[in-house]
Amino acid sequence: MAEDQAKGIDAAPQVGQSISHEGKAYTTIKEGLAHILVPHDIPTSTDPRMSKEDTQKQQVFYNPIQQFNRDLSVLAIKTFGEDAIVRKQEKHDQARKKTDRKKKKPKSDGPVQEQQAAPEDDAPLSNKRKLDENESTANGSGEAATKKSKHEHSEAEDLNSGVEGAPVLPLQASTHELPAEDRPAWKPRFSILDALSATGLRALRYAQEIPFATHITANDMSEKATASIALNVKHNKLEDRIHANTGNAIAYMYGFVDQKGFDVIDLDPYGTAAPFIDAAIQAINEDGLLCVTCTDSAIFASHGYLEKTYSQYGGLPLKGEPCHEGGLRLILHAIASSAGRYGMAIEPLLSLSIDYYIRVFVRVRKSPNDVKLLAGKTMLVYHCDSGCGAWTTQFLARNKAQQNRKGEPFYKHSFAQGPSANEHCEHCGVKTHVSPTLHTKLCRF
Repeated sequence: MAEDQAKGIDAAPQVGQSISHEGKAYTTIKEGLAHILVPHDIPTSTDPRMSKEDTQKQQVFYNPIQQFNRDLSVLAIKTFGEDAIVRKQEKHDQARKKTDRKKKKPKSDGPVQEQQAAPEDDAPLSNKRKLDENESTANGSGEAATKKSKHEHSEAEDLNSGVEGAPVLPLQASTHELPAEDRPAWKPRFSILDALSATGLRALRYAQEIPFATHITANDMSEKATASIALNVKHNKLEDRIHANTGNAIAYMYGFVDQKGFDVIDLDPYGTAAPFIDAAIQAINEDGLLCVTCTDSAIFASHGYLEKTYSQYGGLPLKGEPCHEGGLRLILHAIASSAGRYGMAIEPLLSLSIDYYIRVFVRVRKSPNDVKLLAGKTMLVYHCDSGCGAWTTQFLARNKAQQNRKGEPFYKHSFAQGPSANEHCEHCGVKTHVSPTLHTKLCRF
């Protein structure tokens, strides 16, 4: 397409169109329902015959491996979100019904009304105080009115995203006085953080393909990256749903320790996600979804850097065929141990080993009782990696289910008996090796 036919950034996005903005020329490509602008000098071909130099110049993550990761993430978050929205709606409806019942409850015709009719000077001191309180409440300046105002303000705030940079909706406290059938529809809050966003393609797809997402933050340390994100957001007409933030992902997530965070946090870095996990645990909401990608398979699924594996994930890899499953368990162990420090427990929903990376989706919730089970879910593996391949497990602790006097179940935690295996494999006699601290639970079926 000729340069004079190039359109402006405000043009409706279409595949293959030329866009001219601030003296730069771009080509629009499409993935899913999102369109992304690519500079004309950057190749977008996925042809395997492309030279190494051209491949290195391809700055847009438009390749089959990354595209599959994004397809999978959209599907997983959408499925999780549909369930989360139903739970939030049910919780809101229950709270609304409770509030309506309180409003409909008739007030008692007791001594207070008689005291209101009596002259103020003749009333006892205690009755005068009640009169003052009633008048104050009627004028809307008393403590009851203040609490009501705070409640209405808080409930109206819940319509907003609660995230920095989110569009602020007007507070409509007066709607609480309307009949239930006349009130505007309440929309549950569902926020997503793309902590390491780069081009913002992932955030764009979340906004376009997850209709109930109220706000999405695309964060990156690079000012050039966030400028590119803002440009793509504008081209896709998503300024009201996506906020581009420039900052260190770890520092940004730690900023949500004492306030509402995100319903979904996506960590998809180059290499390991280990440095970001603790901060993500701090920024995730109750029953939130944590999506983690680790691409350092040479660390979590190989035996060449044992010391690095332990420092990153708190365990050692398995050798041979089960190395990728061992990597999954190592990453889940790192997430579970980090969450456990704050009384949080994880529930693995989906765990995958794909090509050179691992992708896990875990639900995070406050549950000190489940945290107590963590040691009993962690094990050593005695692996006959050089012989027949057999393996034996050794748990670090025991979680024994018991009942109290009322017949209610509880767990008794104790040390595990060991060792569970000999130095040599019982099947072939070859020496076994130890891979410690692997999380036992991979996913929910």
